[in-house]
Amino acid sequence: MKNGIIHVRVDDRMLHGIVATDWIPKSGATRAMVVDEAASKNDIVRSSLKMACPAGVALSVLDPQKAAANILSGKYNSQKVFVICRYIKWAYTLFQAGVSLEQINLGNVTQNKENVTVLDKTVRVSPEEKEMLKEMRDAGVKITVRFRPDNPEVGVGDQLG
Repeated sequence: MKNGIIHVRVDDRMLHGIVATDWIPKSGATRAMVVDEAASKNDIVRSSLKMACPAGVALSVLDPQKAAANILSGKYNSQKVFVICRYIKWAYTLFQAGVSLEQINLGNVTQNKENVTVLDKTVRVSPEEKEMLKEMRDAGVKITVRFRPDNPEVGVGDQLG
């Protein structure tokens, strides 16, 4: 993609085992970008994410507005950026800011407990998130569910209504 983004994953665990050992290496990413407001302001979390990042892969931990500004300015155009949004709302923030997103992989969305739409065993979306996903889908963003890179990719756009 022209803005450097090679994959966008929503995962409430951010950069963890499966992402660090499977997703990032298999994608060929040169940079992991964790998009989360709280993590971007917490030095302990930032340090933990840095330790989890695969060797040789640069790491950015940014709030959604800063991430969008950096992407839109062309800062990552020559890189292969694997974007990990902690929440759907952060991917939606990038989208609303004008960041071109071809696809969003919902990998782990487990924080929602009540009044949810279950899209997969590890993906439960709230009514608000469902509306965000529908808007992005209607704008041409492919919405998928895939826990590990070896799992089949499942399009869930039709399940959003």
